[in-house]
Amino acid sequence: MEPIAYYYDTVNRSAIVVKPRQPLFDWINSIYPDSPVEATNEGTVYLVKERNSVEELEKWLKHNYDDIFINELNDWHTDENDWPQKRTYQQFKVWFDVEVQPVVLDLEESEIRKY
Repeated sequence: MEPIAYYYDTVNRSAIVVKPRQPLFDWINSIYPDSPVEATNEGTVYLVKERNSVEELEKWLKHNYDDIFINELNDWHTDENDWPQKRTYQQFKVWFDVEVQPVVLDLEESEIRKY
């Protein structure tokens, strides 16, 4: 039996986990009332330049939330005319659960690739 490794490679990124909340599902279901979407706890992990603290990540997010908001909306519905037009950080926080993680560890031996 091989010994358990207690050291993993740290990736030079921090993570922001974004999960839709009920307002997003209400919005998408208003667009597609004949095929409603059930709420899910699945989310998206966004890797960003490494930050040293939760506070630094939250500051970054306050300045860049709209890029994530747009990506999330586009994943559900691509017609920008149906998107909320005046998106705010407060609205972003109502529509999504957000968790920030300053440390990302790589548990795999294979190389990380971008697609």
